[in-house]
Amino acid sequence: MAAEYRHKQYFRLRLNDSTIVTFSSTSDANTKIGFQSQYNTSSPTKTESLEDSGKTLVVLYEFDNKSDQDAFKTATSVADTTAFDPPDYSHTPEGGSGAHNQTPIVENFKNEWLDGDGNVTNG
Repeated sequence: MAAEYRHKQYFRLRLNDSTIVTFSSTSDANTKIGFQSQYNTSSPTKTESLEDSGKTLVVLYEFDNKSDQDAFKTATSVADTTAFDPPDYSHTPEGGSGAHNQTPIVENFKNEWLDGDGNVTNG
C-alpha cells in the first residue's frame, strides 16, 4: 500500500437518549456499527483501534493508489443510511426502568486525510 493514500475515519453509536455506546473490542464495534459493502470499495487495508474509553472506533484505510482511494471516498460519501445496518440495541437508560430496544445512529464524526509522512492534510 502506498503511504500517501491513507486516511482515518472515526465512528461511534448514539442511542435515542443521547447515550454513546461503549464497544468491548474492534470486532464488537464492527458488529454494532454494521458496515455495509461501501466500506470495502477498492479493498482497502484496514487497521482498527478503539479510543475514548471504547466509545470511538478509529479505522485507518490504506489504498494502492489515488483512484482506489477516490472510489472509496465516493462510495462512502452516500448521504443516506445505506452505508450502515446497526442491529437494534438493548439499552437501559441511566436511572431508567427496564431495558428496551433502540436502533442506534451511526456517527462518522471525523475524517483525517494523511500525507506520506502521516501528517493530517486537507484531503
